[in-house]
Amino acid sequence: MRAACLIALLLATATAQARTLGGDLLFSTDTDDNDIRRTTVNGWEAVSEQLDLGASLNRTEFAALGRHARRTGVQYDFHAGALLSRGDLGVERLAGREYVSGNLMVETYRGEWTFGAGLERALVDSERGIALGLAATTAYLMADWSSATRGAAVVLGRTAYSDDNDRNRLRARLWQSVCDCGVYVQLAAETYSNSRPYTGSYFSPDRYTRALAGVGVRERTSAGTFAARAEYGVQRVDGEQQPSHTLTASFESPRSADGWQWSAELVHDRKQPGYTYSQAQLRLIKRF
Repeated sequence: MRAACLIALLLATATAQARTLGGDLLFSTDTDDNDIRRTTVNGWEAVSEQLDLGASLNRTEFAALGRHARRTGVQYDFHAGALLSRGDLGVERLAGREYVSGNLMVETYRGEWTFGAGLERALVDSERGIALGLAATTAYLMADWSSATRGAAVVLGRTAYSDDNDRNRLRARLWQSVCDCGVYVQLAAETYSNSRPYTGSYFSPDRYTRALAGVGVRERTSAGTFAARAEYGVQRVDGEQQPSHTLTASFESPRSADGWQWSAELVHDRKQPGYTYSQAQLRLIKRF
């Protein structure tokens, strides 16, 4: 209700600037039968050429536990020259308790380089993490170099869990275009360690490393933009090596004459030994 009032207030005080209403539905499942469904509604108002303000309300259902969470949040999107910043701050209510969650990111552009930093806080969505009300706070730095035909990115982060476990994580990615048809090849790797391994509340080995190689495509047509990527490789968990893969596909429609636009995304990921995760998301927006 609070987010609905915020959305209504943004629109009621609107000037001639652009405004947007939208919603999305997310469903995820995994080999532990931890089914999650999240429904979100949001509204945005452009208060100036550089600044957009928004508000959102979502409900997340955790089927395995028979519980649900409600979240009310406010957002902003600021861009000025080579500077971009986005943020989301909200309160999430789960099992009679309230948690502050959200994210903040700042990026700056220097030619073909992008440098950024961010801060995120979210509930841990494993079954035991939900039952205990665990939260994770992540700070990260990133650098990205991209040209028309190739690119590279590095992300360095640190996550502090509310059960006193800290995780240091490094991710890297290289990609190379192979033709003008939108096809590219990619190498990706990540590694992290936990200060308190095997907490029992979520996947937390002493050391984890994953390396993947794959091919992707991104094609823009008059009907919309389609993207897909398939990556295969290995993951090493405390010295034990097993196969790993990630499959993604997405589609985004062009904006219609009356302001409607929709998008969809599918993800299937094997990022832990004997464990797979699948997610589907559908988003619909209306611009006035």
